[in-house]
Amino acid sequence: MSSKVTSGDGGRAGIPIAAGGSVLRPLKAAEVVARDVVRTVRSHGLCTGDGLPSEAEMLKLYGVGRESLREGLRLLEVQGMISIRRGPGGGPLVGTVDSANLGRLQALYFHLAGASYDELFEAWIFAESTLARLAAANPDAAAREAAMTPYLSGDVDDVAHDDLDVYMSGHEGFHGALAALAGNRVIQVTFRAYGQLVAHHFATVGDVRTIHAALVDDHLRLAQAVLDGDESAAESLMESHLANVLNLHKEQLGDLLDGDVEWL
Repeated sequence: MSSKVTSGDGGRAGIPIAAGGSVLRPLKAAEVVARDVVRTVRSHGLCTGDGLPSEAEMLKLYGVGRESLREGLRLLEVQGMISIRRGPGGGPLVGTVDSANLGRLQALYFHLAGASYDELFEAWIFAESTLARLAAANPDAAAREAAMTPYLSGDVDDVAHDDLDVYMSGHEGFHGALAALAGNRVIQVTFRAYGQLVAHHFATVGDVRTIHAALVDDHLRLAQAVLDGDESAAESLMESHLANVLNLHKEQLGDLLDGDVEWL
């Protein structure tokens, strides 16, 4: 990576990062339930919004007690993998695979390990630049065109929307479209988590719409580089784009930069 962001001291102590001794830890009952529910979703070809079996059916299906079942469902709910519809006729529904949820979970680990924002931003720039390069390297020219054409005219970005949620969805939509072209779902979900975590912090401590005009041209040039299949340009443009975003946010971040990564 050609640009390294420096902020915060990066040398604070935290809980030592383990060598992975818990890899073979047996799953707890609730974790087994969560795993089996996810397997049910996949094996039955269920989609977001589809209903899952009733509690009575799942107790029989998974052979566990009510407490373990409910705890397992809560594990999935907090990660957005299912949602619980309350009231008559309610029950668990299939949720989504959202990197933002992974990013929030990672923030807890980062904080406990004493990770600095310097380290988070460095990982963020590396990850998003890699995704941009992989997107441009996608051999399916038609897929690249379909994903990037909406961003070439600048129409998507012409106006900063008054609704912050809508604005953030549009901005993250561009980065999500790039990630989807990477061709590797593990990299897509994992690397996008850094970007979602950073975006959440920016939206929490300041108003990202104040730098809207500075981002419009970046997205357009990035989209063109990906459409052209120019891997080097896509990677370089993304690095510059994110460094620009970070510099514009530094004043808003203020004292936050001097602390450990937080779960905001």
